[in-house]
Amino acid sequence: MKRLIARSLICLLFAGAAAYPAAAQTGAKDEAKKAGEQTKEAGQDAGSAAKHAGKATAKATKKGAKRAKAAVIGDVIAVCADGKEHGGNNPADACKEHGGVKK
Repeated sequence: MKRLIARSLICLLFAGAAAYPAAAQTGAKDEAKKAGEQTKEAGQDAGSAAKHAGKATAKATKKGAKRAKAAVIGDVIAVCADGKEHGGNNPADACKEHGGVKK
């Protein structure tokens, strides 16, 4: 009787183990696919963040260069009513012929 029970348990274990790897493999493939998709999205987000950081750095660099030029030359750079930047001794003189200083 003991042998019968032992053999039955062994058969059940092998039968269960034979069905389980196929299910586990399918689940693993799905999880790997999801992980790949999330990695791709993370890469795209990082690229987008780097792009925006680069644009902000470029704008700050241009603004700093204009201020440095104005400090060296002695001119004041002002944004006039026509939307363009012009230089002069003071903002009013710089925009005198361009509609005044932009408010």
